[in-house]
Amino acid sequence: MIVAFIPIFILIIDQLSKLYIKNNFFLYQSFDVFGTYLRFTYIENQGIAFGIDTSDYHIIVTILTIAAILFFIYYFILQIIHNSIEKIPISLILGGAIGNAIDRVLVLFPDSGYLGVVDFIDIGWNNFRWYIFNFADLSISLGAVLYILILFKTYINERN
Repeated sequence: MIVAFIPIFILIIDQLSKLYIKNNFFLYQSFDVFGTYLRFTYIENQGIAFGIDTSDYHIIVTILTIAAILFFIYYFILQIIHNSIEKIPISLILGGAIGNAIDRVLVLFPDSGYLGVVDFIDIGWNNFRWYIFNFADLSISLGAVLYILILFKTYINERN
């Protein structure tokens, strides 16, 4: 049952890190954490994954995000009830999705000061950079990879 706390833990880490960055960095400010390999660069992403711009459809994206979260909550509960290993990657995806959804909802309130999802983890080498992301994105990506690995392993086991 401890797995039920994973989304809460992810959500807390994600939101606290975003608040720290938002309150201590200027927009587009960078700070080298580990040489040029890891930087904290504060941006607010108005789009979705990998910089895909959806700013013209923000309300629709937010509604779809909330609908997806409700589905993942239902699916997560089913996985806990059936004691499935899938509950671990789903918990990671759920925690990350809720973390980014909070930012998306805050954008709808102009007084919140949010222009988009707060992103700040900037990895790369010199001028060769990956997309800037946050802990929620990392959690969603890790959960998705783990889920695919579990499905692949299940498929291999069923074939043998």
